[in-house]
Amino acid sequence: MKTIEPYIIEVKEKLGLETYQETMEYLGMARQAWTAIQKGTGVQEKNAIRIGEVLDISPVEIMAVSLALKAKNNEIRDMWLKLAKEKEEERKKKQKTEEKPQKI
Repeated sequence: MKTIEPYIIEVKEKLGLETYQETMEYLGMARQAWTAIQKGTGVQEKNAIRIGEVLDISPVEIMAVSLALKAKNNEIRDMWLKLAKEKEEERKKKQKTEEKPQKI
């Protein structure tokens, strides 16, 4: 199942930070948050927004993953995962469009 961990790794790499502790501090999250994220927990709304701002992606995608991780039943989890996947596909499609060279 999709987790928040890849987003945190991407933040760390994008900012050129040395440690996950630095990454958590940059995002305004507790240092212990990295351990919780590795165990498959979600993030708070404010943290989803911060992560989205750094990565220039919709926090809705991150929150959908987070809420899927917190869901109490499979139906709700699957609905959140579907939304997360849709948002991710929209983002990737937009990135591909922006990467295509303009014809002159």
